Parts: sequence; C-alpha cells; structure tokens
Amino acid sequence: MNARQAVLRLVHHYRPRTTAAIVGLVLVGLLALRIVVSGVVLHREAVDDWKQDLSNLSLLLAENTAQSMTAASLVLDSVSSEIEAAAPVDAQALAAAAGTPAMYQMLRHKIGGVPQVDVVSIVGSDAGVLAFSRAFPAPPIRLGERDYFEYHRRHPHGGMHVSAPVQNKGNGAWTFYISRRISGPDGRFLGVVLVGLSCDFFSKFFQSTSIGEHTAFSLYRSDYTLLARWPAVPAMMGKRNLTGSTYRLLEQGKTDGVLQVDSPRAAEQGRPVKRLAGIRLVRDYPLAVNVTVTDEVYLAGWRRMLRTMGGAAVVSLLVLAGAIALIMSLLRRQGHEAAVALAPRTPAATSPEPETAAPSESTPAPAPAPVPAPESAPEPGARILLVEDTALNRQLVCLQLGSRGYSIDTAENGALGLQALAERQYDLVLMDCMMPVMDGYQACEALRVREAASGAPRLPVIALTAGVTEDDRQRCVAAGMDDYLSKPFTASQLRDMVERWLTH
Repeated sequence: MNARQAVLRLVHHYRPRTTAAIVGLVLVGLLALRIVVSGVVLHREAVDDWKQDLSNLSLLLAENTAQSMTAASLVLDSVSSEIEAAAPVDAQALAAAAGTPAMYQMLRHKIGGVPQVDVVSIVGSDAGVLAFSRAFPAPPIRLGERDYFEYHRRHPHGGMHVSAPVQNKGNGAWTFYISRRISGPDGRFLGVVLVGLSCDFFSKFFQSTSIGEHTAFSLYRSDYTLLARWPAVPAMMGKRNLTGSTYRLLEQGKTDGVLQVDSPRAAEQGRPVKRLAGIRLVRDYPLAVNVTVTDEVYLAGWRRMLRTMGGAAVVSLLVLAGAIALIMSLLRRQGHEAAVALAPRTPAATSPEPETAAPSESTPAPAPAPVPAPESAPEPGARILLVEDTALNRQLVCLQLGSRGYSIDTAENGALGLQALAERQYDLVLMDCMMPVMDGYQACEALRVREAASGAPRLPVIALTAGVTEDDRQRCVAAGMDDYLSKPFTASQLRDMVERWLTH
C-alpha cells in the first residue's frame, strides 16, 4: 500500500464519523439552547402574571381597608360633634359633659355594628380618661405617654391623627387609634377623642384572603410603622421597617407597584429565596397595604413546566443518541467498504490479506441502537367551574387553586353558570349560594333536573356559603349540592375539599 492510499483510507475512515459526532453535538447544543431560552421566557411570563395578580389583590385589599377606616372615622366625627354640641369652655366643663351615663350610652351606641372599632374614649387635658365605651364610670387610666396625646397637645390644627399600635390598657389587645383634638372657644387644648381600631380585625381579614402558607399581608402607617400583619409577628408590631419593600417603593415616590426582592428568610433556609411584593396606598388615609408571596408560590407553575420540559428533553436526547448511534454504525460499514475498494489488486490465486478482506455480504449489518419510546404527556388538570358574584372572591379562589394546576372558569351568577355547564364539560362546580339573577340553590336544582332528563352522570357541586347553621346545610342538600364550605375559608380548607371530591 503506497502513502496516497493510506492517507485516503484514513480520510474515508474517520471523516464521516467526525462529521456525525459534530452534527450530534450541534443538535444537542441547539436542544439545550432551546430549553434554556424557553425556560427564561416562561419564567418572565410567570413573574409578570403574578405581578398583575398581586397588583389587583393589593388594590382590592387597599379599597377594603379604606372602607373600614371610613366607617371608623365616621364614628370619630360623630363623637367629636357631640362634644362640640356640649360646648365645653374648660377642662372642668368637658369632664362634667363626658362623665355622664348618657355619654357612656352614646359611645356604646356609636360603635354598634362597626366590628373594627374596639373602643371609643374621651381624654382630658391632664391625660386622664373621662369617658370609656367599655365601662361606666371610666377607669383611672392615664394616657400621657401616647403619641396621639402629645401630637394633639402640640398641633392645634393637626386634624385626624393615626397612631402607632399599642397594647390597649383596658384589655391588652393590640390597637391603633385615630383621634381628634378637643379645643375650647379660645383654642385652648381641652382633650382628645379616641377611636381604637383592632389590629386583630385587619389580621383576620388578611388571613381570610390568604392564598397559601407562603403569603404575607401587612398594613403600614405612612412612616413605615407596622400596624397589622398576617401571619402575626408580635415582635414587629409598632416597629418601623426602613429596609422592606414598602419603604423601597414609596421612597421612589410611587403610590403602588410590585417589586421582586430577596426574602429575609434566605439565610435561614440555606438557599436564595425571592419574594414578590405588591404595595398599594390606602385611599384618603396615611396607610399602605403590602402583599408578598415567595417564589415557592409564584414560580410553582413554572417549575412544574420546567420539570416537564426536562423530561421531554431527556427523551429527546435518548432518541437523538439512538439516531447518532445508528448513523455511526452505517458510516462504519461504509468505511469498511471504502477501505476494500482502495486496497491493491492481487492475483486471483493469491489469498487476500486478512486486514483488507471485504466483509462477507452475508454478514448482517449492525443492528441500530434501540430508540426509547417517548413518555406520554401528562394529562391536563381537572376543569372546575366557579360560580361567584363577587370579583374579589373569584380572584382569591383562582389564586388559591391555581398553583395546583387546575383549569378554572368563572361565572358571575347561577344563570351564567348553567350556560357554561351546557357548553362545556367540568369535573367539579364551586357554587356561591347568594347571587343576583339566579342564586346557587336554583342553579343547582336546575342542573340536577337537566342531568336527570339527559341521563348525564351526577356532577359534584360544592356550596360556598356564609351560613354555618344546620338549616343552611339542609337547604344546600335539598337543592342537590354534595358538600359545602363556610366563608371565610382558608386556602388549605378549599384545596382539601376540592381534592377530596376530585378523587371521590
């Protein structure tokens, strides 16, 4: 064999396999690049969707807080008007007007039906309580160290003041106060009217709107003093948070927005933890609402999708590896045939050298590597119809169930719910009981009549009702509902109920 034949033999033997290996690596790289790009795009979409959800939720909570504060401020204005009508000219006259059974009864009457108001008090210029909605006569309590007392003593025209939260001297509960100054005809400081708002009232409301254990709600004063929080952290009450997301956003001059920040629990958990924080100022009041969720909530769907993409990528890589192995086998055989064609000719009598002998045509070609069958795609989540007339409740239920992968449609009343059930097949119905146009009882009765007429299987219906009595339960059963959940309910209660009936 001369040098030219040796070189040609090497080229024909190695170049195809090198080309196949390079092509394989390029395909693997392109597949990996596509997965990375898709993951980045889906991550951005998941974050953007949750930012919009948090913005909407913070707006709803801020509006609800504004309504609660307005009801309390009406009580404050009404009591202040009663004091002005008594026209006290000095501290003794104020004490005489405030320290009567009639004043006590008036204070009790003013706070009836306003659950967020914990107490109403009238305080004299010496910081002593003159009238108290919890008891008559008023207990001997001094409030000179409270921030609202000092504020009104120094600011004759300061208007309504929102205090930092304190533990009430009457019952020990955390309370913050809105207050107004009482002035004499000459403008002299005579005292303060106080309306105490229960921090626990706002915490319980936040709890009822929670979308999971990794969600936190906070109510701040405009100077970043914490007034209420769920989950409760007593050590933070009344403290100013000058490093949190609320401070960072409001210091930029913005009244609302959503920030992505590091969680303070990151060091404790030993891994980086991100939070989304939705901040909104409360209309007409120096307050701000902050709603935060960790990446365990807002990236849950993205991570499930990423695992699915990873599984599909592994299957694709196995298929690609099998295809490359088959191509390499074919190229190896082609290389052997090329080597035989380039071998020197010898007389017929001469036996061919073993290393240049062509492979027998009867020798079977190497079997291609087995190509694993692709995994079957996961089945889509259960489809649920939510029939609820309140926009806030619809959004909360969708957020509470969305992380489980369910597909949720909504309807605003029973008539629209029946129309949706006629147009589409569902696995479960969540039905509010009290709605305009057609309530949940009527809608469920109509659904059962329709099922009986068509022979369709019974569709599980769970009632969402504010009633908790036995009569309420019996009415739900009589209407054809299979189970019921009393409002307000937590995310875990809703999820447990839905999963129990979907696997029933």
